[in-house]
Amino acid sequence: MNEKRRTLLKTMGGSTALAALAGCISTGGDGGDGSDSGNGSDGGDGSDGGGGNSGSARLWADLTDAEDEDMDAYISDFEEESGYIINKEAPGGELDQQLETAIPAGDGPDSWIWAHDWVGRFAVREDPPFLYDASDDVDVSLDSYTETAQQAAQFDGGLYGLPFASETAALYYNADMVEEPPETLEEMVSVMEEHHDPENGQYGLSFPGVDPYQASGFIQAYGGDLFDEENLEVTVDSDACKRGMDALETLYEYMPADPGYESQIVAFSDGLAPFAINGPWELGNLQSEVDNLGVTTLPTVDGNNPRSYSGVQLFYFSSMLADADQSTVDAATGLAEWYTTNPEIIRSNAESQGYIPVLGEVVESGDVADEVQAFAQQVEHGVPMPSHPDMDSVWTPVTDALERVFNGDQESDAALDQAASEIREAL
Repeated sequence: MNEKRRTLLKTMGGSTALAALAGCISTGGDGGDGSDSGNGSDGGDGSDGGGGNSGSARLWADLTDAEDEDMDAYISDFEEESGYIINKEAPGGELDQQLETAIPAGDGPDSWIWAHDWVGRFAVREDPPFLYDASDDVDVSLDSYTETAQQAAQFDGGLYGLPFASETAALYYNADMVEEPPETLEEMVSVMEEHHDPENGQYGLSFPGVDPYQASGFIQAYGGDLFDEENLEVTVDSDACKRGMDALETLYEYMPADPGYESQIVAFSDGLAPFAINGPWELGNLQSEVDNLGVTTLPTVDGNNPRSYSGVQLFYFSSMLADADQSTVDAATGLAEWYTTNPEIIRSNAESQGYIPVLGEVVESGDVADEVQAFAQQVEHGVPMPSHPDMDSVWTPVTDALERVFNGDQESDAALDQAASEIREAL
């Protein structure tokens, strides 16, 4: 899941402190295929490109349709300016699963796009390695990015990618159905009550709420953490997290019966729900579907701002670069450098996709749309996704627990207790 140093200024000597948002594209998206994008798929040497460079690199990207269209255009611009060829492909399945198969077989991409939470997980892999430390290959200063974005790209002193955006889940609303965006959970419930009529295909909320990333804000609203990265402790069964589950269960009452991502997002995009909770990766798609779209922070719970997980999107550097020609290394790192430090691209992404900028000069300008400001404000309320390898053992047990609660198969306290037990056994 992951995508020249002469002037690089390293900022971290140890493990990352994890970055502030940015997911899945996370952790979301319907995945445009991009396989026939025309971005040099013939593997030509690029000798007739504007930059006169030769070399090609393979990029895997699992993006929404709107993101995919923009990425194709940017890659075409990069190829024309640099002379490099970028072969962009969709992974053909879940990105992490495809990487787990392709890299050991020597058929992985040179770079991939995903949130920072896989950095620690893949940086510790040795047989075979999954990431490439590009500290000696990257030509940009990490000081170009926000501090949390710098941290997100590093682990134990290695530089494993370059950051271009931050993200988290926030509250979308249809302003034709919602007079004023709710500031509290109680206000939100009042509006949802007016619209929720499942027998007639109307719902109060569109929310993939069994996804721990999406649900994290409410579970952690009272100060609890799904995983305490600082102390490396499993804390999803804490009293604070169990209190947060009460708020989450309230939201569950107003969702369509199928908690799957596609089933949830379509209810809002089709005008069948006044609210959706989702990330900025859906902004472009929803703007084309909802005429009067608004975005605001998640409603407070007993005066507490939901502490949603945030992620930093990276161009990861794959271990495939370790044995690649220098021209391939230059193509892969060159794209990441060009894209992540181009203020025009960063501003355009903020406007069209809701990407929260992490390029310092754009962040300091404050020149972003209201929707992006809303996501950025929610990031301030949230917490960075842990990137420690132990976090990899957290996602599935918590997902299973949330599904049991959503389906009414288990009480929430018992579900979190079971999840914590399963995680501890796995560590």
